[in-house]
Amino acid sequence: MPDLVIRNAVHDRTGQRVDVGITGGVIDAVAPDGVGPGRREIDAAGAMVSPALIESHFHLENALLWDGAINQSGTLEEAIRLYAAIKRDLTPDDILRRAALALRAALANGVLWMRNHVDIDRVAGLHILEAILPVRERFKDLIDIQVIAFPQHGMARDPEVVDLMWRGMEMGADLVGGMPHGERDMDDAARQIEIAFEIARHYDADIDMHIDETDDPYWHSLEILAEQTLAHGYQGRVTAGHCCAMAAWDDAMAARIIDKVKAAGLHVITNAPINLHLEGRGDPQPVRRGIARVKELLEAGVNVTCGQDDLQNMFYPYGRMDPLEVALITAHAAHLAAPGEIQAAFDMPRYHAARMLRLERYGVEVGAPANLVLIDAASPVEALRRQPPRRAVIREGRVLAETTQRVEIDPSVDRILS
Repeated sequence: MPDLVIRNAVHDRTGQRVDVGITGGVIDAVAPDGVGPGRREIDAAGAMVSPALIESHFHLENALLWDGAINQSGTLEEAIRLYAAIKRDLTPDDILRRAALALRAALANGVLWMRNHVDIDRVAGLHILEAILPVRERFKDLIDIQVIAFPQHGMARDPEVVDLMWRGMEMGADLVGGMPHGERDMDDAARQIEIAFEIARHYDADIDMHIDETDDPYWHSLEILAEQTLAHGYQGRVTAGHCCAMAAWDDAMAARIIDKVKAAGLHVITNAPINLHLEGRGDPQPVRRGIARVKELLEAGVNVTCGQDDLQNMFYPYGRMDPLEVALITAHAAHLAAPGEIQAAFDMPRYHAARMLRLERYGVEVGAPANLVLIDAASPVEALRRQPPRRAVIREGRVLAETTQRVEIDPSVDRILS
């Protein structure tokens, strides 16, 4: 007898009505004609069964840092200054408290994996990393958190930060991060990327960098990252987040670099909500969208995913920790409206992100770990349009969260609406 049976679900790939049987944390049946009784059963009532969602790019340690740190200009530069002024004084207890609130919201929305960037610099030293590593450990049975060592203020000309990055990886960071456009010029950006590969190769770690998060078309460190990825044979193991300067490049430059991105197997994360909010602040009309060229990247066959990035802080005052909301905003900003494009937007925090994380057996299929979410929708466009509650969130066969919602309309009103 299965431990858990999900009945009357819509399969996220085929659109078929299926029952899903789960035993020992693994899917052992996906059956259009039904399965036998289970020890526990959930009636999906036509909800979609999907693999659980993935938050590809986030900063837990500054989530919900809203009071006393209001960004009056709304610019990235002011946000970085505000954060630099307070991050030295963040305490482990405060980081844990706010991280737990963010993770609780993410979990309720079906997120079971997250990549988290942790500032490592002269101001923060390693104390934020020291606070985040126990967060990763505390929540490991609920959500897998990959920690990225992130030198926000550069490292090409700063041996102290380079040393901190090595020490951070030794302490337990999972990936090597970077921010090449935070350097003085493109030469220093190239040097930062070289250092990142040196560290990553030593620890056999993947790389995930903030890339060209600026309106200035001078910055094209994405091109150097692609070239270095090929040179080091790191195809499929390197991720570029933000990539905002693509919105300012001319079409010929964009086409050239996108070709290199594809050849290098780079993954690109667009952080559309945050970058729509931060970028283009100095533009006269028409204002640039300030996000990566999502449609062109998809058309070229590049793996594109999306990330929340920030939650109610000096960088971004909004957010719900819902990857479907981020995917919907991305679809609007990138003009994704054709059926295949809608599917791509829906897959960004699912299959595209799973490919970036190199997850094995991700999906609703026999033999896959039962990491699932029931979305109260029957199609990708309905899931994105309605942003419905997650009926159930399941990790390795264990139901972690369930959402119930009931709306009652007065019968007299219902007669008019019908």
